Amino acid sequence: MPHILPNFATTSLLGLLALALSLLFTRAALAILPKLGFLDKPDFKRHIHTVAVPRGGGIGFILAFSTVTFLYFFTSHKVDDDSRRIFLNHMMPLAILVPLGLLDDRLTLKARTKFLFQILAAILAWHRGLRLEDLFAWPLPTWLGAILTVFWIVGLINAFNMIDGIDGLASGVGFISATCLGLVAFCRGEVALAIFLTCLGGSLLGFLRFNWHPAKLFMGDTGSMALGYLLAVSGLTIKENLLSVASIGIPLLACGIPVLDICLAVWRRIFYRPRPTRPPRTTPASRPAGDTSATLELDSYQEIPIPDNEWFPPPDPQTENDCFLKRAMHILQRLGTADQRHLHHRLLRHFHNNWKRTIWQIYLLAAFMGVAAIACSIIPGQNLLLAIVLILGTFSYILNRLTVSMFWSSPQALNLDFHTARTGLLLSYFFHPLLDLSCIVVGYLLAAKNQPLSLHDGLRFVFIVEAVLLLSRNYRTFWNFAISDDFFNLALALVIGFVLARLSEYVFPIQQHITKLHTSAGGIATSAILIERLFLHYYKNRKSSPLHAQGDSQAKKVTRTVIFGITPLLRLYRDTLYAPSRKAPTEVITGLIAKDPRFLHGYCCGVKVMGTVKDLENIYQKHPFQKLVLIKEPSPQEWDLLLPFAKAHAITLTRFHAEELPVDLPTTGE
Repeated sequence: MPHILPNFATTSLLGLLALALSLLFTRAALAILPKLGFLDKPDFKRHIHTVAVPRGGGIGFILAFSTVTFLYFFTSHKVDDDSRRIFLNHMMPLAILVPLGLLDDRLTLKARTKFLFQILAAILAWHRGLRLEDLFAWPLPTWLGAILTVFWIVGLINAFNMIDGIDGLASGVGFISATCLGLVAFCRGEVALAIFLTCLGGSLLGFLRFNWHPAKLFMGDTGSMALGYLLAVSGLTIKENLLSVASIGIPLLACGIPVLDICLAVWRRIFYRPRPTRPPRTTPASRPAGDTSATLELDSYQEIPIPDNEWFPPPDPQTENDCFLKRAMHILQRLGTADQRHLHHRLLRHFHNNWKRTIWQIYLLAAFMGVAAIACSIIPGQNLLLAIVLILGTFSYILNRLTVSMFWSSPQALNLDFHTARTGLLLSYFFHPLLDLSCIVVGYLLAAKNQPLSLHDGLRFVFIVEAVLLLSRNYRTFWNFAISDDFFNLALALVIGFVLARLSEYVFPIQQHITKLHTSAGGIATSAILIERLFLHYYKNRKSSPLHAQGDSQAKKVTRTVIFGITPLLRLYRDTLYAPSRKAPTEVITGLIAKDPRFLHGYCCGVKVMGTVKDLENIYQKHPFQKLVLIKEPSPQEWDLLLPFAKAHAITLTRFHAEELPVDLPTTGE
């Protein structure tokens, strides 16, 4: 404890100094930036503020942070040369990002230009030694580590850029992330890194004074890109210094809200078609007198109603028949398209433009993820299962909390789009290969437990199993139209893959034999993959379920139908009745009438057998229905009971059958 107190006092004083300088520099920026043309004017497309606000204010907290950290690292006798070198490595890429942000805030650069310079800054950081060298205690090849490092840094830069959408959001979440990472570093005895992060947190807190609602200035790309970069490299440093399989969870969870937001944004922009351009929104000054239906304005924010078809509008006829390459390029171009469907936008709508509830909800979720990040730092060194459970459990909880704001249109959208060829292609060529690969990797990781499995051997096993899946027809199967044979073929391919992986040990012996490695990994991966495919099968049939349709019938007036006979036509009739193309079914299947009484109280194709023709009167008294469909020919005795019953209760009688008809080809004259 005696050696902790001086470090804590020094760290706190430097954080307070950064806060004071940030207040000073940000106030100066507030006076200078508007004169230089750094103004963010509302365009009513993505911005939700209604008046011009100075932007580029992030230069204030960057100057404060840089001043304090440079003074400490180059004047304190407690800092050694190695720490100074690491500090300079952290700061050098800012020489690219800060001018880039200033130019963008002044001139509004193209997204591809910013992306290129962000990649250059990330490559410079990797070259200076800020690298991701292992994943869950597995050492990574240099080339793979470089790719993941650049991906992490560029991703977090853009993540903080995306969440900088309402007053105090990026700076507040950045302060929480820096505080959590700083606590982890301080508890691990990494005083230099703790001071680095404390100064960053203090400078953000000073900037937040001017960015709090109603904001006097915005940090702009100048601040958001620098903030995302500094937290990204700090997370890498903590991860590499902490010898634990859970260390990867520390930066992921500490910056969890921006990470979730950018992941959902990428998902949304790739998989969801953009809706047609909406007409310009009206402002109070341009509304006709007495018109209150356009928008609701509260505290300089505008509530933007989202129509039901915003997520999945009709396909664009101009691009529907394009080749795969053109459509892929079109999808990639959408990644740089700004929208108003980010986490903070949807929460703001959900809370009816209540800025205070929105911002504190996000702060609380960010703090919760920060606590989980701190918990990752104290997980025992090689407890892989606990690390995975903590990381996935935390993200699952946050996603569940955000379901109301992020996914309220998803069920309807997926119902409309699930049975299309486009969805089948996305599942087969993109989603399932990545999911299967992840399941196989996790299966081997869990099967190995604490026993050493070299990266070379692990990659070989994963490659063999995935190669078998690629060579089989499983990735040419449209799983939104799968049958039982497809599930059997998938399970068979997985079994063959893991058997071949086991046999490969006889050709390329592993360094240390692990008991039941392939059996355990195969069981875990096969179970996870089949459960996911079965879930798709369940989801496909959910709209065809009589129970689901009965739930819909409570809200709308529909015809209740009873079916006579149990034949394969029952499934055809049910699938036709509840086809996804029929958005509002006009009928609901109440039950079945069987010819054989031994079917009584059983279920066929998900529909309950309610009795025989002799029980029609009792069935009608308990479950009134308006239509009786014959899919099997009644006997003369059954006709004698059916016809009087139908006349007495005004029941509509119909017959359903399927037949093959020849096509008469038109004859062409000579």
